[in-house]
Order: sequence, then C-alpha cells, then structure tokens
Amino acid sequence: MTATFFSLISLFVSCFILLLGNGLMNVLLPVRMGLDGVSTDWIGLVQSLYYVGLLLGAIYSKNLIMRAGHIRMFAGCVSLGGVSMLICSLFADAAVWGGMRFVLGFCNACAFTAMESWLSDASTKDTRGKVLAVYNAVVLAGLFIGQFFMNIASPETTTLFVFAGVLLSLSVIPVVMSRHKGPVVEDASSMSLRALFKISPLGVVSCLISGLIYSAAFNLLPVFAKEYDIVDFQLSLYMGAAILGAFLLQFPVGYLSDRFDRRTVLLCLLALSAASCIAVNVLALMGMTWAVFLATAITCGIIACTYPISISEAFDKLRQNEMVAAMGSMILAFSVGGVLGPYTASLAMQAFGNNALFYFLAVIQALLAMFVLYRMQVREALPVEDQENFVMQGAGMSAAVDLDPRTKYIESETPLSAEAETVISVALHNPAAAVKMAQAITLSDPSKGVELAGVVAEVEGVDVFDLYEVMKQVIPSQILNVTNAIVTTRPELATELVAKLAEWYPDQVVSIAQEIGRTFPERRMEMARAAAEAAPETAIEVAEYYAQVFADEREALRPADRADDTSEEDAVNVVSELWDVAPDQALDMAATMVDAVPETAVSVAEEYMASDLIEAALEVSHNAEKSSGSSLEQLENAYQQQVDLVSRLAEVAPEQAVDVAVAVVEAEPESASEVAAELAGSISASEDEVAAEEAEQTDAEPEYEEMVELASRLAEAAPEQAVDVAVAVVEAEPESAAAVAAEIASGFGDSEQESEDIDVADKASDVTASEMDDSDVASYESSVELVSRLVEVAPEQAMDVAVAVVEADPDSAADVAAEMAGNIAESEYDTAEETDTHVETDLDVASDTVDDTPEHEAAVELVQRLSEAAPDNAMDVAVAVVESIPEAASDVVDAISAGDEAKDEEWMNSVDNKPES
Repeated sequence: MTATFFSLISLFVSCFILLLGNGLMNVLLPVRMGLDGVSTDWIGLVQSLYYVGLLLGAIYSKNLIMRAGHIRMFAGCVSLGGVSMLICSLFADAAVWGGMRFVLGFCNACAFTAMESWLSDASTKDTRGKVLAVYNAVVLAGLFIGQFFMNIASPETTTLFVFAGVLLSLSVIPVVMSRHKGPVVEDASSMSLRALFKISPLGVVSCLISGLIYSAAFNLLPVFAKEYDIVDFQLSLYMGAAILGAFLLQFPVGYLSDRFDRRTVLLCLLALSAASCIAVNVLALMGMTWAVFLATAITCGIIACTYPISISEAFDKLRQNEMVAAMGSMILAFSVGGVLGPYTASLAMQAFGNNALFYFLAVIQALLAMFVLYRMQVREALPVEDQENFVMQGAGMSAAVDLDPRTKYIESETPLSAEAETVISVALHNPAAAVKMAQAITLSDPSKGVELAGVVAEVEGVDVFDLYEVMKQVIPSQILNVTNAIVTTRPELATELVAKLAEWYPDQVVSIAQEIGRTFPERRMEMARAAAEAAPETAIEVAEYYAQVFADEREALRPADRADDTSEEDAVNVVSELWDVAPDQALDMAATMVDAVPETAVSVAEEYMASDLIEAALEVSHNAEKSSGSSLEQLENAYQQQVDLVSRLAEVAPEQAVDVAVAVVEAEPESASEVAAELAGSISASEDEVAAEEAEQTDAEPEYEEMVELASRLAEAAPEQAVDVAVAVVEAEPESAAAVAAEIASGFGDSEQESEDIDVADKASDVTASEMDDSDVASYESSVELVSRLVEVAPEQAMDVAVAVVEADPDSAADVAAEMAGNIAESEYDTAEETDTHVETDLDVASDTVDDTPEHEAAVELVQRLSEAAPDNAMDVAVAVVESIPEAASDVVDAISAGDEAKDEEWMNSVDNKPES
C-alpha cells in the first residue's frame, strides 16, 4: 500500500495545486462580478456555464485521451484552463467570463478523467478504496485552502486571476515530469437515463437534485455572504466552513447510511438541512455570525452528502455489471442539475433578494423529501444488510467509477515484454520454431517462462501440448503457473491439460483444478470431475473447496444479482459430478455441500435420488421377486441409503429437514415410514428441549408442529403409506399422537370430499351409489386403522387419538367407537383374568359398585367425548360402545341423556333394536 501511494505522489501534488486554483476561482468570480455591479441572475448564468463545460468534458474526455495520450491530454487541458483564468483578468465582461467559465469546466472534467483513470490503473482490488479516500481528501483540501488566497490581493484587481492561472500552470509540472506513462483508457458502455430511472427512480431524481442544490449553494454563497457583510477574510472562513462541513459530515452520514434504511436517513437529512437553511437567514438577521457559519456548514455538508447517498441508492438496485455503465447516467443527471442550479437560484435571488438563496435550497430539499416519502410508500426497503456501503464521493467533479470499491474490479493488462513480442512474431510464421525459442529464452531467464507459455499458446497453429511438455521440462517448479497461463488463453484445453498434469504431478492436480475453476467459473464442474478422477481420495477435499466458494459467492451476492444467481444449481451439479466419480463418499460430499449452502438441501436430495446410486438398487429390487432374500436385502440397503441421506442433510440443514424428507419420499414413496421414523427421532430430541423450555415459561402444552408437518407432508407425498408414516412419527414422539392423528385423518376426509365434489360436478359420470359406499367404507377403514395403530404405539393417548380422528372425519365416529370399545373391553377382561384367582369379592359389595368399574368409566368417557366431536353421530357412537360393553349400557344412557326420561327411553330402544352383527 505504501508503495502504491509513493508512486502516486506526483499525481496527488498536481491534483492539490489544480484544486487550489479552482478553489480560489470559485470564490473570486462571483465576488468580482458583485463588485462590478453584475446582476444576480447574470452571476448565476455565468456559474451555470461551468457545469455545461463539465458535462461536455465528461462526455468527450476519454476520446481525447485515446487520441492524444494520457499525460499530453492532461497537460493540454489544464494549461487551457489556466489560459481561461488569465483571459478573465483581461476583460471585465460577464459574457467573456461566462465563456471562460465554460472552458474551465470542460478542462477540469478532462483533468479529473485523466487523474482518476491513472489512479485506477495504479490501484489493486484491495487498495482502490483507500486510494479513492485519499483522492477525495486531496480534492477537498485543495478547495478548502484555495478559498484563503482571496486575501493576498484585492478582488478588484487582476492579481488574483493571474495567480489562479499560475496555479493551474504549475499543476501540470509534477505529472509531466513523472516517469509514469499513464494507463490506456478504454471506452465503456453506458446506460440510458431512462433505463436507469426505471431501475432506480429515487437514485436518478436524487442525483439531479443534488447537482442542483450543490451547484447553487457553493457557487452563490459569496453573493449571499455579501448581503450580510461577510467579506474579505470572513468570506474565506465562511466558504471554508461550507467545504469543511462537506468533508466532515461524510463520516457520520456514511455510518448512518450503512446501518439504517438509506431512504429514511436521506429523508431525515433533508429535513435537517431544510431547517438549517431557514436557520441561516434567521441567525444572519440576528447578527450571530458564528451560528451562521455552523448552520451553513451543516446544510452544505448534507447537500454534499446527497450525491454519494444517491449513488448508493441507485447501486442498491443495480447488478454488478451495470454499475459502471449506470455511473455515466448519474453523472449526467448531476451535471444537468448543476447547469440548472446556479441560474434558477439566481432568478429567485433576483426576485426576492440575495437572502432568498437558502429559502430556495430549503424548498428544493423539501420537494425531494416528498419524493423520498412517495418512493418509501411504493417500494419496500431493502434489508439493511443488503444495502451497498456508502462511499465518499466528491461532488462537483466526475465520479471516480473505477476507483469505487463497489464496482467490479477489472485488472489492468500488463504490457508484453520484448521477448514475448519477438516469440509471437516468430510463431505467426513458424509455430514449431516459436516453441523452441520459448524454450531457449526460458532456459536463460526462467522468470519469462510463464508469460511465454501463455502468449505462445494463444497463437493459432502452435502445438499446445508440445509447448506444455517443453515447459514441464524447463521450469517444472512453475508448472502450476504455466498450466494456469495456458488455460487462460486456451480454456477449452483445461481438462486435457489437467489430465496430463495428473500423470506428472498427481499431488498438484487438486490445486490447479481449483485455481482454474476460480478463474473460469463456467468450468467448475469439469475441473471438479477432473480432479476427482485423477485422485478419487481427494473428492471430499474438492467438495469442501467448491462448497466454500459457493457459500462465499452467495454471501457476497448483491440483491439485484440474485435473479441471475446459478450458484445453487452449480453446487448441485458439482457435487453430482463428484459422487459419480467417488460413489463411496457420496453422502459425505452431499452433506459438505449442504452444510455450506443450506439452500441446496432439497435440490441435492432430489439429484441424489435421481442418480444411479439409488436408482439402480431400487430398479433391481422392485423387479425381483419379493420372496428373494437378496432382492429384499438390496431394497433394504436402498432404503437405508435414503434414510442416511435424510439424516445427514437434516443434520447440516435442519430448517430444510422436512423438505428434504418430502423430496426423498416423492422419489420413492415406499421408503416413507423409514424416512419418517428417522427424521421424527431427530426432531423429537430437539423438540423435547424446546417444549420443556416453553412449558416452563408459559405453562402451555407443546403443539408438536414439526411432527405434524412431517407426518402431513410425507402422507401427502406417499398417501398409501400415510398410516405407516403416522405410526413412525408417533413412535418417536408418543405425546404428539393426537395432533398427528388429527392431521392424517383430515387427509382421509379431504380425499373423500374431493371424490364427492368430482362426482357431483360431473353428472355424466358412471359412478354408482355402491361405489360411493365403497369409498366411504375405505375412508372409515383408514380412520379405524389409524386409531388402532396409533393406540398401540401410544396407549396413554388413546382417547385423545380417537377424538382427534372423529373430529377430522365425523362419519367414522361409530367405527372408531367400536374399535376403541373393543380395546377397552379386551383390556378390562385381561385385567380381570389376572386378578380373578387372587381376589375374592363379596357379591353384595360387587353388586353395589359394578357401575363404578374403570371399564364403565372409560366407556362413558368415550361416548361423551366422541359425541361432542360428532354430535350428529352420537346415537351410533353409543350403540357401538354398548355392543362391545353391554354391561355399561345404563351408565352410557345416563351420561348421554343426563336424567331425561324421554331420552333414556329413546337411547334404550336404540340399544335394544340394534342390528344383529
């Protein structure tokens, strides 16, 4: 970094002297015109012409550099700017001064372009942000100090004009005397203002307004100051305060802009600046000079910050490859504002007095604030973490696009050495001789080998592999650099070169494949496969490398670029290529990739299920006889691979666990119960801890949402396995039985309802009433099976399971009641058998307490709860329970009728007239 700044000292010195002259001229010209009695509107027009020249200079400066060269264009334009200042000393005429102001704007734009392209060429990706910061500091320091030269002579004389011209002439010397040749400037594509406005309306409007208020404020401040007798040294201090505010406020504004919603920050700043504008006039009338200086520094500082905020706001909406092109449009918008600002402000000052300047600025900022509010209503704010960083930009000069660390860095091309140019000329006529010459030169100077390999490989007709062999013999220690240089010029040969490298240096294959994949992202899959084929034992290492690459790229991805992001697809393709080469490490590689990029979990699972790793085993086992032990074993192994896949991916991407399980089960529905059991077990462990914590804090029952979602999603993916899935989930977490039962049973009801809706809508259907009955029976049987199977694995939840199923499928109430009553009767019978030989009961006592047996209590509870869940089926529920437990009939009737004799008789008749089974 120190070496970079040392090489740029001459340029920074020239820049500083150039801005000293401009700083002096910015104050001198409006003060001199005021002393000569030029009207305020003419002063504003003359100052506006500077921005007309600045705009044209920004458009044509690169063409001038390409034609005349870097340093000659800089020297010529700066000299012409000095001449324009000297001409101003010869003629005291506003029209002449306006013309010279236009020339100075054009010359400054060309000088800024030359300096900034030079700085960009001398900077690296890591140093360009710091170089830009130093550049801005030098510019503002020159403008700040230049104000104070107003005090070395009277503005009524020509001395200050001559002195400003001398400063510009002196600024040429450090650059001209430098040994730096200057970079080659290439023209860049531009984005139209209309296209940019569609992407970022606020960015464009804010750039336009920032140019308007910046040019108005900094060009007409001397006219305003004269109104309140701020002259001579006080005027220098006043202008210096404005420039100092423009510099210092960049730091807190940048801090706030990066940590809060940028539009909100801009809105607050505009409100503060408008208030400060009004305060300036009030304080000036009160004669509080120091307070006027402070208020002016605040408002001018905020005005100067509006421009970099505008750029950041536009960059928030732009893709990386659009930034440089869009910057041209933003400069155009700022320059148009700069042209309008001084003249429109001067018209207001001419009409309402010179003190109207700050009222004008306040009104314009208020209008911009209203537009900001409007944009906040019609477009959601970006998350703060997705906003582009604020970068200090010097308003009033062309933006240093290439120095902006947010734009894509393009490394400058290094000029070819004399040896490389000689070898290329030989290769064009005799490719074989060029290879031998490259060999000879490399033998005498090994440092030239990598460069020669790259340039010779690019020449048509050269045997690249012969060249590669030669370089391997001459400079074996640099073979990695040679490989990368050749691939850079001939990327289509990458795979073959890596294969050759694998024969010579197998331990270096992974490194070069990774480097090629980094340089050429489109060849990542090809390089990953090549590295794994050359050294299968390194497959995990290759997967880890690319996983980290994809993770870093996704983290650095800008919001506007996400629509074109293919990293997820690339990650899946890379890991697929790797497990084809090293299938034994497939699960480890899949888990590695998903751990780094969790968003790929489902895609990786789907790709894995579609791969030969699973497909072949399933195809063999499904086509074989089920009685064959070997085919069953193959099927179990295939299912186990799926279970292992779900387990590993759920471990590294827990938020994607259910989605992964669904993807696997959709590909192979018959593995649903195994997958459900595995995933439910892992969910249960974590869910128990969370549920315990929540219960302690809220005294609420856990809802087992993840278990329910897992059962529901898998049942939807594999409807024929729905009951098995539910059982597997409940076995892992018995307390979730009721919730899972309700979810699965609702699926039965939904299926039945869909069938009925279709039959009703399609009147031409041939579905018969008996087929409809069969559908109903199937639904009831599924509900009964669900209850039966869940009660087996979660007996303590039996009643809740039954109620949950009946609530979801009320028409199954009687069948569920019969199943549950049968379980109650069987359980009670088993208990009675166990105790019958050990306990003798008194007959009278037994007759008195028969109605209080647990069997009767359970029957009553069952009837009551199922009747509440399905009131339309209450009678069928009671009948079904009494069928299984006849001795509980009176208790059931009493419980249901609640002592109503009419209901008692109705219930008893229903029980007595029950159909024979």
